[in-house]
Amino acid sequence: MQSGKIKRWYQEKGYGFIEVDNQNEDVFFHVSKVRLSHPISIGQQVYFNSERNAKNQLRATEVTSSSLSILEDMDVAPPQHAFSPTARNQYFQGKHYFQDDLSTRRHEQPKKSVVSTLFIIMAVIAVAVYVFGDLTSSLFIDSAKPTVSHSFSETSAQASTLNVTGDAQVDKTLTLIQQGGPFPYPQKDGTTFYNREGKLPAQSQGYYREYTVPTPGLSHRGARRIVTGGYPPTVYYLTVDHYESFRRLQVK
Repeated sequence: MQSGKIKRWYQEKGYGFIEVDNQNEDVFFHVSKVRLSHPISIGQQVYFNSERNAKNQLRATEVTSSSLSILEDMDVAPPQHAFSPTARNQYFQGKHYFQDDLSTRRHEQPKKSVVSTLFIIMAVIAVAVYVFGDLTSSLFIDSAKPTVSHSFSETSAQASTLNVTGDAQVDKTLTLIQQGGPFPYPQKDGTTFYNREGKLPAQSQGYYREYTVPTPGLSHRGARRIVTGGYPPTVYYLTVDHYESFRRLQVK
């Protein structure tokens, strides 16, 4: 189960978006999937499960205020003023199915206890796997760094490097952007920059892309990035403090 906060909520339409913890992509949710004991509000902490639809969009399959007891949260009806009349009707139509199922489960308390215990065990295992996987990824990146850095430097040395800022690493990154790579962090470089901090001019999603500027002496990506606008790029910005501030670069 994932966690996040309500980012946008359109009460009259009965849907909104969740800003997911530790994930760039927001998740769509419909009021019929919400099982909260309080009215929906922007900034509210929620837990949810999600899946991708046929258009590869993330949609929440259930939204609750508890990460451990989805069924119990579904049994609590939200206040009547939480939704518009249309959205409230959609909610209770979806809730009717679950009430029938819950009436049966109340007569099967031992089975429910076993399911709850298994759910907790699965949650603990998921956390352990996540921590172990994150640690393994860090070790892998550290062990692979000399090879990646060597390849990056070697490829850059073969090309005619731009001289825009006088900073060797910044200018090498600009050169690679115009050449189309290869980049030192291929899984990260060239991905969408969402401009969540609002420091750059507002544009449609996908307009901005970010690239890592290596920092000598560091064993990780560091805080320096180049953010481009347009595809192919027409504007370039440099941040050296992890998106706190930006300087526009004059790249020909």
